[in-house]
Order: sequence, then structure tokens, then C-alpha cells
Amino acid sequence: MSDIKSKENKMGVMPVNKLLLSMSAPMMASMLVQALYNVVDSIFVSWIDKTNDDALPAVSLAFPAQSLMIAVAVGTGVGVNALLSRRLGAKDFDGANKIAGNGLFLAACSYLVFFGAWTYCRTSVFCYSDQCSVHC
Repeated sequence: MSDIKSKENKMGVMPVNKLLLSMSAPMMASMLVQALYNVVDSIFVSWIDKTNDDALPAVSLAFPAQSLMIAVAVGTGVGVNALLSRRLGAKDFDGANKIAGNGLFLAACSYLVFFGAWTYCRTSVFCYSDQCSVHC
């Protein structure tokens, strides 16, 4: 019996309370780091150069874009994780491999979408004068 448990996925055999604590702690730490990133970045940028008026708005403009990228990544990850859990629970390892591949494909697609949006909109974000053309 212990040989079967060692080959089993820990999500299927671990007690729920212990599993919940061990799986949620890294995610909570990651979200805390992401939330504090912009605050610390803003403080650091405000200390560097008091005469440059464009530094702090640049950090403020980057925060919503960063939050949107994180939201898309987390949402995709949660969806792929739910599908993977169902397949692994049904012992359908081939289906789980296909879902993992699809998850990587979705990650690459979201990267391309965000990179394309940044490429298209970078002149409007990084250009404040009237001579720049605004795309977005």
C-alpha cells in the first residue's frame, strides 16, 4: 500500500488541511511580492531623481499593464490546473499531457498578444510631446 502512495499524486493522498496550507503559502507569498513590487519601485524611483518629472508617471503607467499580465497568467493557470486535476484524478495521463501542452501554448499566445500590444502602443506610452502619434 505504501508503494502505491509513493507513486500517487500528493493532491490525491495528502490530508486536505495540510495540502491546503502547503499549496497556498507559495501563492500568497507570490501575490504579496507582486503587490509590493510597484510600491517599492515607486519609492525607489522617487528617491533617485527629484528633477525628472517623467520617472514616477512611467512607473505608474507600468503598473496596470503588469497587473493585467498577471491576471491573464493566473487565470490561465487556474483553468489549466483545474483541467489537469480532473485528468490526473481520472488517471488519464495522456490527456493530462495534452492539457499541459495546451497550457504552454496558451502561455505563448498570451505572451505574443502582450508583446504585440506593447509594440503597437509603446509610442503613446513613452512619448508625451505633441509631435508623437498616439495609436491607442
